[in-house]
Amino acid sequence: VVARGIDAERFDPRHRCMALRQRWGLSPDDLAVLYVGRLAPEKNLDLLVQAFEAIARVNPKAHLILVGDGPMRPALQARLPKALFCGQQMGHDLARSYASADLFLFPSKTETFGNVTVEAMASGLPVVAFADGAALELIRPGHNGASVALADDAGYVREAIRLALDPDGRRKLGSAARLTALRLDWETIVDRFEVVIRSAAQNGFN
Repeated sequence: VVARGIDAERFDPRHRCMALRQRWGLSPDDLAVLYVGRLAPEKNLDLLVQAFEAIARVNPKAHLILVGDGPMRPALQARLPKALFCGQQMGHDLARSYASADLFLFPSKTETFGNVTVEAMASGLPVVAFADGAALELIRPGHNGASVALADDAGYVREAIRLALDPDGRRKLGSAARLTALRLDWETIVDRFEVVIRSAAQNGFN
């Protein structure tokens, strides 16, 4: 079975862009909290709002950036008048948004995997997610991100606040997240698959 992969050259911390952060309205020491995904009820976005509002109470320099679109956009814009809604993005624009943020919140509980978690990790972002899908498979809490049990909404908010207040911790987790994601780079996965095929060819198929 060929594993899931990530383009670790496209999603890379080196795409961080101060000009983009300025267009977002951020000062150098402001906190960019990012969400990427469909703006729809199944993504559990009420918890995203709750977590960000809790962050904003302890860090007035926090800004919420949402990349994606969907039926909840008008309601979210009404609830979050200061948030920046960027719409759908692809390619370099998406990669630059990941790399230019400081913290990634992914509150969904309904993912089969959750590719955005891996994209954020490859971009050097600390991720707060539920222990399901990609987060369950890849995140080691306290080492390369933060994950909580599916039923623990309060714990999710606590982890979001904790990382929002810990810039050094965010940098360490983000660096470790990048190293984890590099194991899923497509070149590495193809190399592993090639080893399996060569071994099968040499030993004969049973």
